[in-house]
Amino acid sequence: MPNAITMLKADHVVLKRILKQLNEVTAPKQRERLVAQFEKAIKTHAQIEEEVFYPAFKARTEKTDDVDMFYEAAEEHHVVDMVLPALKAANPKSPEFEAKAKVMKDLIEHHVKEEETEMFVAARKVFEDKQLRELGNLMAERRETIEAMWESPVLRPVKKLQGVAHKILPTKVKTAKATAIAKAMEMEER
Repeated sequence: MPNAITMLKADHVVLKRILKQLNEVTAPKQRERLVAQFEKAIKTHAQIEEEVFYPAFKARTEKTDDVDMFYEAAEEHHVVDMVLPALKAANPKSPEFEAKAKVMKDLIEHHVKEEETEMFVAARKVFEDKQLRELGNLMAERRETIEAMWESPVLRPVKKLQGVAHKILPTKVKTAKATAIAKAMEMEER
């Protein structure tokens, strides 16, 4: 049984590595390859967090100040959703591309630091180890489905549409979705 926090931290390592490489390379083809790799990794990671980890965290911290971490993390995801299309659209030979890649790296590093030093610390207090492993299992199952969508030529367009819809959804709608998932998880626990 994988632990949810361990899984998310492993994703963070991958995301930071890709962005470090992206900020070091200058060859346009390499930059395009790394942006595509980053897009797949960040969208998969964000979807797993938003559909499994964040709702569970929100449900457990609802009546505490720690719930604020959920809202901030959701807003940070929204900012990444706005910056990623601009990075993808930028000419990989341009100074604008370099600036956008640097901004993305800074956003991710800030988000990761807050999650790992604040949110995950709080999560370890509100979840037992067994619950973190159960969340990890749910996340692993969801990751498998999401990755299959990225790989399938038939389902890839559906995944792209999901990404577009996700980008234009206001954070308030995403928060409402997380709240609904959290309530469903609470019902299952009873």
